[in-house]
Amino acid sequence: MPDYSKIATDFLLESESIINRIDEYPVETAIKLYDALERAAWLSSENIKEMDSEIRVEICKKLDLLLERIVDVISFRQIGSQAGIYTPAIQAHRRWQNVELLKDKGLTGYLLAREISANAAMFFCTKLENYPYLADLPDMQLLCTDSESGLADVYYDHLRANYNKMDILILHGMYSETQIYLNEYRKLRPDGKVYCGLDMNSIWMAKINWSHPDVRRFAKQCDLIATSCKSLRDEFNQRYTVSFPCRYFPNGFYNPKNIKIVAESSIKENTIITVGRIGIDPKNNMELMIAFAKASAALKNWKLKLIGNIEPEFQTIINDFIAAFPDLKERIIFIGAITDKVELYNEYAKAKIFALTSLEEGGTPNVYAEALFHGCMFITSDIDAADDITNCGELGMKYKRGDIDELTRSLIKLCSEADTSAFSRHIPKSLDYAAKYYDWNRNAKKLAYALLKPKLTNTYTISHY
Repeated sequence: MPDYSKIATDFLLESESIINRIDEYPVETAIKLYDALERAAWLSSENIKEMDSEIRVEICKKLDLLLERIVDVISFRQIGSQAGIYTPAIQAHRRWQNVELLKDKGLTGYLLAREISANAAMFFCTKLENYPYLADLPDMQLLCTDSESGLADVYYDHLRANYNKMDILILHGMYSETQIYLNEYRKLRPDGKVYCGLDMNSIWMAKINWSHPDVRRFAKQCDLIATSCKSLRDEFNQRYTVSFPCRYFPNGFYNPKNIKIVAESSIKENTIITVGRIGIDPKNNMELMIAFAKASAALKNWKLKLIGNIEPEFQTIINDFIAAFPDLKERIIFIGAITDKVELYNEYAKAKIFALTSLEEGGTPNVYAEALFHGCMFITSDIDAADDITNCGELGMKYKRGDIDELTRSLIKLCSEADTSAFSRHIPKSLDYAAKYYDWNRNAKKLAYALLKPKLTNTYTISHY
């Protein structure tokens, strides 16, 4: 039996000097090396039980590194408007919600379609009037149905009638419904391309039996599987039970109305903000409120703003909290939901610190990218994406979930350092990091290359060296 670990290790060692100096080489070198690493990633997955799994970790890291180089120097040509990209709400055979159009659920297929000049469709939806965000996605097709949410038949009737149009399938999550649907799709479209985004956290990951035949079949039927934070990408690739190479595609920032984004130290105020559904258990907002109260004597000139819909049962908790800390009534401010993006971005622009106290997130939360593009500093709980969020400490701090004292100390420390001179250094780093990893347009270009490269061999041009 071949020694796959030695073969792969020798290959990685031989390629190391090229990868470390990849910017000095023509892009054709990066493309050839990417192809070789891609083959090595699948070979290592097929033989993972006979290998050191850290080898697959390193292979996938290098693939993502090379992809950054490649997409900066190529431009895709149009491949024809007849290609169809379809995104089904197949989990529980449910219906898409309006808010999902401008998150990864809708933007993955839409921006991939725009990158390669294809057609994007999401199915199933309820009625078009229930989707005001559709106005921000020109040419996106929403397929509606009167069938009751949760019924599977409408999805399979559609598949049998339209499989010939479904050239690319975008899936979100590895659920039983997803597995069954993909298997039926592959019977009809063995030539189709399939991308699955695993926007999951380590808790959910631990619940899946990766050795189960249905899971392994699903992975084999996908062309590309990715998660939205690096630590989970590496954890997937370390596991011997995982039969596929996992890649990294984070949730990004998309600005369809081209609203002016302001990241200037001169307008930053002594404000900490958090954005999301206020009061739901996973967001753990009470931890932030208590820590701010404990730090308030040291943060006399600071305010905390919580932006988002307030869960009805949480309002009682808020009332009790303000009764206990009446002197903080004017300093802990509950804004409510902000649907106007101009107003929301103004809050990001003025804030110095974005706080994320979540107990869990499905990879990188969408609000993070918005805050990053506005030059905020970060305090985050030690969720899976914490190192991504802080860029390993360069852009902020992380604390242990549940440790309110550590969060309190972190608030005091970061607030004490957040002066104008600090932001003059921080903001350029924030924007460079945002542009590289969290721009949805750039990420769509990376996805196009990683997913469709075999078909696009003659459909891109090298724009510069």
